[in-house]
Amino acid sequence: MKWRCEWCGKPHEENDPPCDNCGHGTFEEAVTQVNHEVVEGGPRWVCLDCGRQHQKNSPPCNRCGGSNFERRTGPPEDDPLDEIKTGWLDVLEAKYVLGYVTVALVIGIVLLGLVAGVPLPGFQSETPAGPPPIPDAPGQADTVNSLSLAEVEDIYVEVYNVRRSSISGGTVTRNATADDAATYYNRGRVAAHYENADPPTRDGVSRFALSCDRPATVHYEVAYDRTPMSVEQFGNETAFATALVDSYFERGQPVRQTDDRTIGVDVHVGPDGRVFVTHVLC
Repeated sequence: MKWRCEWCGKPHEENDPPCDNCGHGTFEEAVTQVNHEVVEGGPRWVCLDCGRQHQKNSPPCNRCGGSNFERRTGPPEDDPLDEIKTGWLDVLEAKYVLGYVTVALVIGIVLLGLVAGVPLPGFQSETPAGPPPIPDAPGQADTVNSLSLAEVEDIYVEVYNVRRSSISGGTVTRNATADDAATYYNRGRVAAHYENADPPTRDGVSRFALSCDRPATVHYEVAYDRTPMSVEQFGNETAFATALVDSYFERGQPVRQTDDRTIGVDVHVGPDGRVFVTHVLC
């Protein structure tokens, strides 16, 4: 004996409601064998949002995702959306489409920034304002063996100008801001040499309020501890400064000429007697 749903006519082997087609809770005996398929003109469920017809009351709608179904009987109705080949994309609400597009654009921009290194608005690392701090460095920055290193730096500029003029390089004038830039760079080199600190950078020099956009930073070392003479054997500041300038030109270094013709100098003596010299031309 066969059973069928009183509501939709779906056949079942046993009287064991609910119906697995429409969910109805009452079966009736089937007098004749019925087709397992939903017959033409039988009940169907129509989405009230887009008109899509379904065999079961099983939201959401396959076309628009709607959940408001209505049971209808009789021959299937023509679906105007099927005739014009309209799919679920055509019935999506505009606000959701706009949201999807916005999310896709954001993801694309972030990926572009990560892969291609394109700077993103609001994500750029800010460039520090003002000059960097002048670091502490081991050794002597003021005096060595009763010699004033500030005076050595003054005489260094005088001797350097004499040597520049002798090769038609013109003269330069000492500048306090350039002095600070030279001190930042020179002491940074000393700290990096003896304490493995981070070395100074040319960008750090450019952050000082210098009179030119591209200052020339010249630095070198003189290791007097490797020769018969030591720093302590210089009798006065003039002899010490002259030896430092001579050491620079004896290396075959070119004379760097600039339009503004200013110079900043720093002389620092390390713990082992090594002399670090930096001058910044602008």
